[in-house]
Amino acid sequence: MATKTKHASPAKKLPKLPAEKLSSPPDQKFACRDCPARCCRLPWNIRFGSDEAKRYLEEPWVRERAGEEGALVIARGVLPMREKDRRLQCVFLDDDLLCGMQKRFGHEYIPRSCQAFPFGFVRDEKDVVVAQLSHLCPSIRDNYGEPVDRQLKDKLQQRGDTERMSKALATLGGVILAQPQYLRAVARWDAELATDASPAAILARLYDWTTAFERALPPGAERAADVSIDAALALAGAEAPAPLEPRKKPSFYARVLFAYLLGNLCYPSRVREAHRVGKASWTELHALRSFGNKAAWMLGRGTVDMLFIPRPFKLQRVRTVDRFLAGDEGTLVKDYLRLVLQRRHIFSAPRHLLAAVLDLSLATVIISRFARCRAAADGRVKVSAEDVREGISVAELVLLSHAALSEQGKLMKNLRWLLLTKRESFRALLATEA
Repeated sequence: MATKTKHASPAKKLPKLPAEKLSSPPDQKFACRDCPARCCRLPWNIRFGSDEAKRYLEEPWVRERAGEEGALVIARGVLPMREKDRRLQCVFLDDDLLCGMQKRFGHEYIPRSCQAFPFGFVRDEKDVVVAQLSHLCPSIRDNYGEPVDRQLKDKLQQRGDTERMSKALATLGGVILAQPQYLRAVARWDAELATDASPAAILARLYDWTTAFERALPPGAERAADVSIDAALALAGAEAPAPLEPRKKPSFYARVLFAYLLGNLCYPSRVREAHRVGKASWTELHALRSFGNKAAWMLGRGTVDMLFIPRPFKLQRVRTVDRFLAGDEGTLVKDYLRLVLQRRHIFSAPRHLLAAVLDLSLATVIISRFARCRAAADGRVKVSAEDVREGISVAELVLLSHAALSEQGKLMKNLRWLLLTKRESFRALLATEA
């Protein structure tokens, strides 16, 4: 690693954090190696603080490397990206897929979010700091490297902050559930996901169970009493689950979901970002081609070039790939959904209780569809465990870890609300991949 130059502005020393009780999945490993710089080559924003932006803009080498356009992006607190090989990548990424900024100034100089990746942290209901290990990282996904429990303190220091679970969530009827109360419902979700059923069938049941639980709470009450929670849990558990019948074709709202989330991972949609620099004049045609991506997903026809899939493929081929959620590979999805619940990040923003069930369901559908796309691109009719793990990486990227709800467009927010409030549309979405 290169030594620091004379003109480099010193990295701001991070304050020492108090001793914390830290938690991570047992036997999880991590090492930053054997990876084609996936975290440096994403279509999403990589953000940093105003103090870091000021430091970078004062460094001549950084300004020269980023260019005038890139400096404006840095001033907004975002790393500038450029297109290379039909992907976006950080302007500081060298041809050897190593960080030029790190090589020149050292690991402590790069943005804190880069230093800490793939680690994030949420403080749970017991005040334990739970590591959020992104499965977008191949090392976390495939579990190789060194035990993460030895790295947690350093990564927390680099990250510099933790998120907190919401103290309360609301029902769709407007009743406020305190944290211990909504976690009793979450415990039921976790128990259901531990059963042998398909994740799609389980999530359909959990939607019905959670809505029954909410309906059983006293109407008109602003906050639920513990005795009301006990009664509502008992009543909700008495209802018989309705079977989920698979659909032959994707529902309309499933196609909208695919067009919005998976369509944005296709070229050239994935390079049309505000933090991209070095646009050529012909890239204005990308807007039309990006619309073509979304149209292809809505129709289920056409050829697309999707991120993390090595070659373009015809969407028609996805129909020939067997559904897998009811088989052994579906267990990988259930294990992941249970992990999402356990790491608590899904509860770090105040919102409706049922929205967490919806997010688990959206992730399941996206994992399944992406895994089937990957198999189709390879000419297979069966999904592999590797396909599913890559689908989980995509769910992390577009839904459950890296994509902020606050940054999602109006269409996605409206789609979420519609699926929350219309049971048959919600079930049709799940039935698309059941």
